[in-house]
Amino acid sequence: MDRELDASYRRRRLGRRWIWGLASLGLILAVLFLLPGWLRPSLDRAALRTAKVDRGPVEGGIEASGTVIPAFESVLSSPVEARVEKILKRPGEPVRAGEEILRLDTSAARLEVERLDDQLARKANEKEQLRLSLDKTLRELKARIESQRLDSEVLGYRAGQNRKLRTDGLISEEALKASEVEARKAEIDLAQLEGSVGGELRSTEARLAGVDLELNTLRKEREEARRQLERATTRSDRPGVLTWVVAEEGATIPRGSVIARIADLDSFRVEGTVSDVHAPRLARGLPVRVTVDDENLNGTLAEIAPTIQNGIAHFYIDLEQASHPKLRNQLGVDVLVRTDSRRSALRLPKGPGVDPSRSAAVFVVEGDRAVRRTARFGAVGSDYVEILDGLDQGEEVILSDMDDYLHLAQVKLR
Repeated sequence: MDRELDASYRRRRLGRRWIWGLASLGLILAVLFLLPGWLRPSLDRAALRTAKVDRGPVEGGIEASGTVIPAFESVLSSPVEARVEKILKRPGEPVRAGEEILRLDTSAARLEVERLDDQLARKANEKEQLRLSLDKTLRELKARIESQRLDSEVLGYRAGQNRKLRTDGLISEEALKASEVEARKAEIDLAQLEGSVGGELRSTEARLAGVDLELNTLRKEREEARRQLERATTRSDRPGVLTWVVAEEGATIPRGSVIARIADLDSFRVEGTVSDVHAPRLARGLPVRVTVDDENLNGTLAEIAPTIQNGIAHFYIDLEQASHPKLRNQLGVDVLVRTDSRRSALRLPKGPGVDPSRSAAVFVVEGDRAVRRTARFGAVGSDYVEILDGLDQGEEVILSDMDDYLHLAQVKLR
């Protein structure tokens, strides 16, 4: 049989329930009030890099990478098709003017010169044969002309006698006519022989002129072949440093192929590379600043490569101090192509937290908070960024990387 609980026990039990309930309620209220503060991120202000918006010059431009290259490079090409016998110099070695870089097997070129010499000899012999033939023909014609002249004189004399005899009635009319025809025919044959001399002379002279033309052509070909054979010694035409040479001995080099490059390392220029998205902004004549070991050198954009390779545009810079002592072949440098300039503009130093290429959001220091704000940027230089809107002069902006906090409207500073 159940007994009723004691009243004091029931009061104690109910009191404990109230105490646990109030404690739980207090804990919940504490969590609700304190948790946001515990979860809200904060930053150590001393660890942040900041800068104030000020007014000053901003040089807008395109940042690019650059490589120092020789301003002048001489290219040696093979004047003949030849085989590389021996490489005498290697890339990086200095060369003097007239010094041999490699040796080519020029046997084919020498055979070509010898072949042209043979052709010249044959043509000269052909010309001499024509002259001898002309002399022989002219002698024969002269002999025939003399003989024909004598025959013509004899026949003319006989016709004259026959005319006298006919006058005396001693010969018939037919005999006179026959003698006169023979005399006339002899005169015609003599005239033809005399005319053939001029024709033979003109014909032979024309053939000789043709042979002379062929001789002149062969002489020019031989001189060119000899000149190319002499150039096949591959000697440097200037002092400098060998930057490239044919790599393999025994390789056959076609005529006109590049066999060596010689750089003049007393003067340099810069080859710049930049993403093709900036290519439309590049133009010849733009001022350029090249940074070499924290030293700035001025230059001019002199040439833009016509093609874009793998999304990269190439351009070339002529330096005002092309012989600066810090310039070295293949040295990497920073390049700024100045596309515009502001003499007096609101500006901020560049930094991870102020990077127009990544985000328009910046964090402005307001007391113990960093408040996110949207800024509008203008010209972007290598050191400063122009502020068009969203920030006022004198405001302090965080330059450190704030990518992890861009989703927050503000961040507490401690």
